[in-house]
Amino acid sequence: MAYEAGMKSRQLVKEIGPGVDRLQALQSFNARLVCMTVNESSYDEVVTGVWKVLGCDACALLLLDDNTGDLVLKGSVGYPDVASDLRIPLTDTGSIHAQSFNEEYLIHVDDLDNQNGAKPLSSRIAGNLVLPIISNSGPVGVFDFGSFDTGTFDAQEIGMCSMLVDQMSYSLENIRLVGELSQSRDAVIRGMALLAEIRDTHIGGHLNRICELAELLAGRLTTLPGYQEVTSEFVATIARVAALHDVGKVGIPDSILLKPGKLSEAEYEIMKTHTLVGAELLEGLRQSFGDFSMISMGVDVAIGHHEWWDGSGYPRGNKGRDIPLAARIMGICDVYDALTSDRVYKKAWSHEETEKTIREAAGSQFDPDLVGIFFENPEDLFAVREKYPN
Repeated sequence: MAYEAGMKSRQLVKEIGPGVDRLQALQSFNARLVCMTVNESSYDEVVTGVWKVLGCDACALLLLDDNTGDLVLKGSVGYPDVASDLRIPLTDTGSIHAQSFNEEYLIHVDDLDNQNGAKPLSSRIAGNLVLPIISNSGPVGVFDFGSFDTGTFDAQEIGMCSMLVDQMSYSLENIRLVGELSQSRDAVIRGMALLAEIRDTHIGGHLNRICELAELLAGRLTTLPGYQEVTSEFVATIARVAALHDVGKVGIPDSILLKPGKLSEAEYEIMKTHTLVGAELLEGLRQSFGDFSMISMGVDVAIGHHEWWDGSGYPRGNKGRDIPLAARIMGICDVYDALTSDRVYKKAWSHEETEKTIREAAGSQFDPDLVGIFFENPEDLFAVREKYPN
């Protein structure tokens, strides 16, 4: 599905700088972790995803075989001469892979020709970076990054490699031990959201509060007439994907995202594209992987949470019930949390001030029925704030 103004949003994003393409590739890779089918091919998909994000010459994933104490190759790209059944004993003192696993620390060999005894996965490799994959219970494997040239892995590249390994660690552990990604999906969704939000100085407990507020409001709809679509699955899904509402902010430059004063008209137009950027990212995944409920609702939330009930919102100007229910829920929760939180440009509003403002906007900005339901029991809202303070 092509989005109106999609080309315009991509042109605006070009203003951001060369690092954004890599960040968006990283977002896409993390989302693939959410959607992948759990089987042995999942490992190849992880390795290929890392390879695409970094653009490195070669990379490989090796995981521990608890029965033998060996590191076993699970997937590789750029290593055509490596045996598919490769095993590296943890007792191999010449292996930088065994060393990284045993010491739980990254091993970086900038020039393998000058490092006697080092054993890369291929004789073609001139520079090597190996990072341990750490779970809650300890190391479970290593990830290998190889370069055909020396001097490739500077501090910035090592930082990006470390971020990727950290992002995938929880997913890989679940694939290896549990054979399913239900818990990993939650972790990766939060990781995706944090990549967009972490640059914002007011992140605090925002993502946790947003998810609980959305779950709270959706849960109240399950017993009301007219909301047949709000099943227990709907409630569980929105509690996860609420964190993705601003995932498109990865495409907004710091000069705009972090500006303490009022945005200019041109800056505001760029800011508004975060709805399109986020939705296009998730829509591409839906087209690739099918109508997966979590991603489908994520699209609705990302593109629709700034639409207004009267049609004066953005980016499409949808109105009333043409705005997906998940997005209408998200719109109320997002504004409530924003107004009741400290920002660089304002102090937190009281609950009473916030309720008055949102109720006054019921029927214009917000779904009036949902506003009434949201404020039915203020104590529940206070409990969320107390649980996740700024």
